[in-house]
Parts: sequence; structure tokens; C-alpha cells
Amino acid sequence: MAQSLRIFRSVKFNVGLVLAIVAASAIGTFLPQLSETPEKVDLFLHGNPFWGKIFQALGFFDIYHTKWFMGMLGLIAFDIVVCKLWKLPPDNGLTALPPEFDPKAIEAKLDTMEAAIRQKGMVAEFSCRAAPAEAMSAVKRMIVGSGYHLEPVVGDAEERSALVATRHRVQRWGSYVAHVALVVILAGGLIKAAFGFVEMVPVLEGRSRELQNKRGWEVFVDKFTVKYYDGTRNPKLFSSQIRVTENGKQLAEKLITVNDPLDVSGTRFYQASWGAGGMFREVILEVGEGKFLPIPQRKPTLIPGTPIKVTADVMMPNFTLTPDGRADTASLDLKNPAVRFRFDVGGKLTRSLWLLQFNPTVAFSETQDGVLVHAPDPPMKLADVEPILFSGIQVAYDPGYPLVAAGSIAWLLGTVLLFYMHRRRLWVLINPAEGGSRVLIGAWSSRGDVGFKKEFGAYVDRLKAGIGPAGSSSGPGAAFAGNLEAQS
Repeated sequence: MAQSLRIFRSVKFNVGLVLAIVAASAIGTFLPQLSETPEKVDLFLHGNPFWGKIFQALGFFDIYHTKWFMGMLGLIAFDIVVCKLWKLPPDNGLTALPPEFDPKAIEAKLDTMEAAIRQKGMVAEFSCRAAPAEAMSAVKRMIVGSGYHLEPVVGDAEERSALVATRHRVQRWGSYVAHVALVVILAGGLIKAAFGFVEMVPVLEGRSRELQNKRGWEVFVDKFTVKYYDGTRNPKLFSSQIRVTENGKQLAEKLITVNDPLDVSGTRFYQASWGAGGMFREVILEVGEGKFLPIPQRKPTLIPGTPIKVTADVMMPNFTLTPDGRADTASLDLKNPAVRFRFDVGGKLTRSLWLLQFNPTVAFSETQDGVLVHAPDPPMKLADVEPILFSGIQVAYDPGYPLVAAGSIAWLLGTVLLFYMHRRRLWVLINPAEGGSRVLIGAWSSRGDVGFKKEFGAYVDRLKAGIGPAGSSSGPGAAFAGNLEAQS
């Protein structure tokens, strides 16, 4: 079993897998995705037919729902379980403990304890006048007062004794918690990819559209509002009054804005975009000084005092010309609206005429082939357009969100434990000596010897002063306890 899982413990394999996921995510970021902007995918396919077919075959336009991407997420979750979470209790975190000894050992183990302590990264040794039992009692009070957790003390008939003390023991759980959190986050991502969806639903104002991923669900846009910055065509606010129904039964309604979606049983409706297509309620044509004629879309309207009927049939919200001279729109923003008019003079149709609202002196006539040519200054002007705007509603359902949110909080907790908790460990052995005791101390820190050396030196100095000679009036360790706690 261990041999078959060896590849998952390989650093090269882990790094390669993470890089593959990062590369795939970058592709999904830079290429348009069908679930979010299908119209941009169509534009890419038309503009890049060669690469578009290759990317489409590889699933790059819906990368987060491809089997191979979900497979990589599942593989890295399995890899974390195999490498990090296979055994309990958790390991020692970023730094392994040095050779250990068992403080619960029988008396014979005390004979090897000194050798074990001397293998630690930091070691100090000194003599004191206090008896071994008195010295150990003082050491215990001082260390416990500094926030250390004591493991059981052992001793023998010769009054030898030893203890092990640890501070911030919880730090060693940091790595374990962080890796569990990553597995939870990946599980949430897999659930979203398998059962969730993101759908763009453009809905004309006053109309509705059914959802593709929620059978029977329909979203209505009763009113769409857009406000512009003064003197510009740049929107500062756009919102939609929407209703959501299921099989004709209303589920919810709300005025949504960009950062204030509607949530219906975990399915969220976001105000994502807006725009104008070719639909409009009416245009206002200035047919003479001070004379304005309202013209509904595709409804022939007689120009007063003339036998001419005019029809407004097509609008371009941001008028531009294609390289071959045809009418097109650069975007769906109302930055340069233009309308095509058809004229009927006594039953005879003339050439279509394009008029621009913000450029009244510019006009184009349209040939039978749809090519536009400059026309003389027209005798009429496009005074105003009342477009039918559409609201771009992004519908998102993410059943894995609770797992991702919980995993993110757990990952933050694990990171704090791992990098911001300073775990220390002390080993103390006290042997009887002529005139008192001999104290041997070993130390280890998760930040390494350099980071703990100064603090350990201060501990030892205060321990020497705190134990004091036997029979001291201040009591063994009394002065040291507060100083050690402050130093920690």
C-alpha cells in the first residue's frame, strides 16, 4: 500500500499538480466562459476560428466544468489526505521535534535521560544549593506560571527527577487544520462544479425569460433604471425590479443592484450588466424647425403635410462601420445611437437613411447590398430615441458555498496557529550533587534556535537566581515566577 502511494508523496508530483491547476485556472480567467459570457465566446470563435476550435475541443470555454479539471481537484484532495491526514494524531507542524524521552518512564530510563537532553538544540547546566525536591518544586512553579503545560514528573530513590513542559502545544495542529480546510474547500469546489451553475439571462424591460438550468423558473424584469454621470453617457447606477416565479407561482421579488442580489433558496440573481439592442419604443424625428414627429418601431408614420410615410426599423446603440462599410454597433452602450429610416413616397420605397442622434449633420444612405455611403445633409434630424433596454441578470447556484466558506475560516485558523503561535518545549533533569543539586535544561522552539536563544538565556539566568540557596527567606522560585512570565 505504501509503495503504491509513493507517487502521491513526491514533492515533484505535488508541485506539478498544483502548477497544472493554476495554469488551468489562468486559462479560465483569461478566456471567456460559456456559463458567464456566452456572447463573448461566440465573438472569440468568429474572430479566431482556428484556435477557437482547438480551445473548444479542450473545453477551455467551460473549463471549471470539464471532467479533467474536476479530476485534478479530486486528485489534489486525495493527495492531501494521503500525504498529510493519513495518520493521527497530527504531525509536529513545520518543524519536527528533536529526539524525545518519555517522562513517564520507569526509573531505569533516568539513566539515559541526560544523554537525551544534551542532544537538544539549546542546553544549559548549573548547580544550586537547594535540595533536588526543593529545586524541582521551584522549577515547576516558575514554568507553570509562564504558561507552560507540565507532563508528569518522574523520579527515583536517589531523588533524581525530570519533567517536560510545553507552551502553545496547539500550534502543532495548525498544519493539520489547514490541510483539512483545503480538502473541505476542494470538496466545496467539486460540489459546485458538479451540481452548481452560473447562467447569464438578458431580459428586456417589461418582459421575462425562462432559466435554462432551473426547469420551470422564470425571471421577470418589470422595470430597469439607469442613471448617468452628469454630462456623460457613463452609467453611475443601474438596477432592476425583478420577480422570480416557478411554474407560474411567484417565489420572490426585489429591486436588485450590482452589489445587492436576490437570494431564492440558495439561487442568487445578480445585476451583472445592461445594454440596448435594436429594440426601441419610439424615436423622435425633427422634420422641421420646432416640428417633432414621434415614430414607433416598424410602424409607418405619415409626415404631416407630405405624402411621405417614414418607418424606423433598426437601431444601433453605439453606431460604427465595419471594414466593408456596413452598419454595426461597437458595444451595447448608448454612446452613439443611430436609427435606420425607410421612406415610402407614393408607394415607392427610396433608399434607407441612417441618422445619428449626436451627430445631426452626418447621414448615410444604404445600398441594396447593405453598404453605407455618405449622404448629403439631411432635411431632418434624429432628436431622441427611447430604447428598450435589457437587464443582464447573472443567475448563480453554488451548493458548495457553505463548505468553501467553512473551509476558508478553518484555513485561516490553521494558518494563525501554524505561523503565529510560537511553540516552545523545555526538558529539565535535576540530579543530587554535593551541597545541593545539579540542574540540566534542554530547550527547543518552533522558530529555531536563533529565535529562541536570547529568551532561553534569560530563562536560565532567572532560574539560577530564582531557585536560590536552600532555606532562602523568599522561598525557592518566588522572585523568578513573575519575571519568567513577563519574559514569555
